[in-house]
Amino acid sequence: VQDLQALDPTQLATSSGYESARTINYQASQNFTVKDRYIIDAQVRRDGSSLFGPESRYQNFYRIAGAYRISEDFQIPGVQEFKLRAARGTAGLRPNFADQYETYTVSGGQATKFQLGNKSLKPAIATEDEFGINTSFLDRFDLELVQANRTTRGAFLSVPLSVAASGGFQTQVQNAADISAKTTEFSLQTRVIDRPNFSYSFGITGDHTTQKILKMGRAPYRVNAGGQGQDVFYYKEGENLGIIYGAKWVRSFADLKQNPSFANAVESDYVINPLGFLVTKASRGTASEKPIAFTDASGATQFKIGDVNPDLSFGFSNNLNLFGFGIYALFDGQRGGQIYNFTKQWMFQDFRHGDEDQGNKPADQRIALPFFSGSLYNGLVASDYFVEDGSYVKLRELSVSYDLGQQALSKVGLNRYANSVKVALIGRNLYTWTNYTGFDPDVTSGSDFNFRIDGFRYPQFRTVTGQVTFAF
Repeated sequence: VQDLQALDPTQLATSSGYESARTINYQASQNFTVKDRYIIDAQVRRDGSSLFGPESRYQNFYRIAGAYRISEDFQIPGVQEFKLRAARGTAGLRPNFADQYETYTVSGGQATKFQLGNKSLKPAIATEDEFGINTSFLDRFDLELVQANRTTRGAFLSVPLSVAASGGFQTQVQNAADISAKTTEFSLQTRVIDRPNFSYSFGITGDHTTQKILKMGRAPYRVNAGGQGQDVFYYKEGENLGIIYGAKWVRSFADLKQNPSFANAVESDYVINPLGFLVTKASRGTASEKPIAFTDASGATQFKIGDVNPDLSFGFSNNLNLFGFGIYALFDGQRGGQIYNFTKQWMFQDFRHGDEDQGNKPADQRIALPFFSGSLYNGLVASDYFVEDGSYVKLRELSVSYDLGQQALSKVGLNRYANSVKVALIGRNLYTWTNYTGFDPDVTSGSDFNFRIDGFRYPQFRTVTGQVTFAF
């Protein structure tokens, strides 16, 4: 056990470990520029990694890119630069260290088989085609438009196994899926005012991405989002990544009638409660009031209830300089895309969420606590009640600075020691505009943005920093 804590026998822990991974890479590249008009960039690589088994350790990759500066051949009024570009490249993704080995869990002194190793894993090969336009015009605008299409063959998935067929192992990492991604991006940078003592510029960026499972070598299955609650997400061939599945609640009598079990239900026996759920009239306002789970005509009880993918992600930066003062502000956010509020669901069980507070509501609008803790809580199984709009705008950064300048330094006698002194105050994550009821809509499960689930994650910290910069 190569761990410093091993020096003290009382500090030994079963979590100590040692991992060794080795890589070897060969690369050749060449760039050409012809008559300042034609640009060609080529690269080949051969990569090897011990994270793969003996038969799959090496893989070849390449990149070829070209650009044509049209504005060098054709003079376009008001356009300083106009360039078309295209590229194709490949890259390999590597599995985790333990994916080629059998792993076990230990509980109460009992070892249990968990993951079946896979020494036949191959690199997941991503091939991307990118097309773009770059243009500068009117001596103050820079515009970039990009379309990138990527296909990943043999993407790694931790696939559930039949315990009987696998000899007791529960999962195995496999090259189980082909995934496509399409991204459209734009960027506009502009210099609105550019004078010696007064300048203002701003930039706008935006992008839209969709990812789809083209092929999956097994039946659809649910995915646990990094240990956050139940299996909220779903992998299914032909469907986008980031789809949330779960139960629906009946919100109208027409919904109820889809369930064959309620074919003889009488509409007058039901009412819509203040939360918008259909409940029996006899139970309304009592401790026995509860929502009704939706079942369609085919008997299905699990449905697509959300999609984490935003319609648009965007950024808006501003830079103002005025007589030594500098102000920089960056806003970013997204429009559309949904979040599963698992934190809220868990809090329902313990009567800790504000939705359960009925104290300030009129008596006829109140709902008994078992409706939340015993029904909507739903044993932590996902339901549409906890799917929320994830749109937001965040003031990501705001800084105010002042450059004292030589004249100010001379007045205080510091010009002998410094060429300039700049003081600044910088704030990050200062404010968020959103209708999301959790702490922060800018949340994912771990680092995977396909799993946008709020599971007791800390919100992004608000920080304010002072800074003094001396130039000698």
